[in-house]
Amino acid sequence: MEEPAQTRTISDEESRAAMRTFLQRCEVRLSTIHRVAQALLGGSALVLLLPLFIRDGFPKMATLLISSYDANQHWLVIGGIAVAAALSVILPVVAVYLLVGDLLGFYFTSNTFGAPERGHAYDTHAHGRPIFNPRFIIPGLGFNNDEVSEHTKAQIDEGRKDAWTRALLVPKSLEDAGWRDRFDTRTFEIWGHTAAEGLAGDEDRLRQSFRLAGLTRDRTLAQDVARTEALLARHVLHIRIAVLRYSKALMLMIVTMMAILAAAGIVEHALHTDPSGGRFVGGVPYRYLFLVALVYVVWAPVAARSVTLPLRMIHRRTPGMGKHEDAYLDKLLTQFESATVLVTLVGLLGAGAALIVSGYMAGGTTGLTIGIVLGVAGILLWVAALTGYSAPPRQTLSALMLLVRGREAPCPSQEMREKRSSAT
Repeated sequence: MEEPAQTRTISDEESRAAMRTFLQRCEVRLSTIHRVAQALLGGSALVLLLPLFIRDGFPKMATLLISSYDANQHWLVIGGIAVAAALSVILPVVAVYLLVGDLLGFYFTSNTFGAPERGHAYDTHAHGRPIFNPRFIIPGLGFNNDEVSEHTKAQIDEGRKDAWTRALLVPKSLEDAGWRDRFDTRTFEIWGHTAAEGLAGDEDRLRQSFRLAGLTRDRTLAQDVARTEALLARHVLHIRIAVLRYSKALMLMIVTMMAILAAAGIVEHALHTDPSGGRFVGGVPYRYLFLVALVYVVWAPVAARSVTLPLRMIHRRTPGMGKHEDAYLDKLLTQFESATVLVTLVGLLGAGAALIVSGYMAGGTTGLTIGIVLGVAGILLWVAALTGYSAPPRQTLSALMLLVRGREAPCPSQEMREKRSSAT
C-alpha cells in the first residue's frame, strides 16, 4: 500500500516527472487559449458588418445635416441629430479599436526571460533601464540544461555549432548583403551590445537572436515551470478582457447598424419625395427629422442595454456566485461599458432635444406633445435598460475620462490611501 501523500517523501525524480507533466498540461491549455484568441483575431462578424455600417451611415446622414444647415433650419434639431449620429458611429469604432489593443496586449510582450538585471556584469542596457522591444508572447523553446548528462550536453552543443543549424539565424557566409551590419546596428541601438565584425561575432549574433525571441541559454526545468505558470496566468487575464470586449463590440455594432439602416431608410424616402429631386432646397421636412431623431432616441437605451448584457448573461449562468452589481467593483472589467452608458445618455439628450423641437416645427402643439412624450419615454426606457447597473455617476464619468486618456484603472482612492497610511 502506498504511503499517504502527506507523509511520503517525494523524490527528485518524481518531482521532475511531475514538472514535465505539468508543462505538458500547460501547453495544451495555452493552445486552447490561443485558439480562442485566433477566433477573436479573425473577427469575421465585425469585419463583415463594417462595410455596410460605413456605406449607409456617413453619406445619408451627411446629406441630412448639410441640407438642414444650408436651409437654416433650427440649430437644435441639427445639433441634436448630429451629436447622436456621431456618437452612434464613434462607439462601435472605439470598441473595435480597443479590441485590437486587447489582442495586441495578448499576443505581445517586452518581457525577456533571463535578461540581465541592471548593474549585472552582462547588462548591456545602454540606457540604464529595461528597453521596450515587443516580441511574441510565447518565447522560443530551448532545452533545459539540467535535463541532460554531460555526454548528451556535449552532443547538443555540437549540434548547436553546426553551420547549417546556425545559418537559420545567422547567414553562413560573409556574403550576406549587409545583414550582419544591420543586425549589429539594431542590437547596439536597442541594448548597447557590440558584436565583433565578421564571423568572429556570429556567436554573439546567435545569442542576441535568441534574446529577441525571448529565449535564454541558462534554463532549468524548475524555471520553465515558474515561467509557464506566470505565462498562463497572463494569458487568462488578457483573454478574459478580450472576449468580453469582443462580445460588447459585436452587440453594440449590431444595434448601431440597425439604427443607421433605419435612419438611412428615412433619409432615402425623403430624397425620393423631395420636389427638388433630393437637393432639399427648402430644407429637410421636419417630419423626417422627427423620425430620424426618434431612431436615435430608441438607439440610446438599446445600445446601453446591449453593452451591459454580456455580464448579465454570465451572471445568470453562474447562480449563487454573488450579485451582478459586484462586477462593477472591477473598474477595468467594466470601464468600456461604463463609458458607453454615459455616451448613450449624451446621445439620448441630443436626440431628445431634436425630437421635441422637430415635433413642434412639424405639427405645432400636437407635435410638441408627441415629441415630449416620446422623449420622456426614451429616458424612462434608458433608465430601465440600466437596471442592475450599479456604477455610481462618478465612476461612470471617470471611466470615460480614463478611456479617452488610454488608462486602464483610476488613481488610488482616498480610502485606499488611508488604509495604507494606517497599515504603516
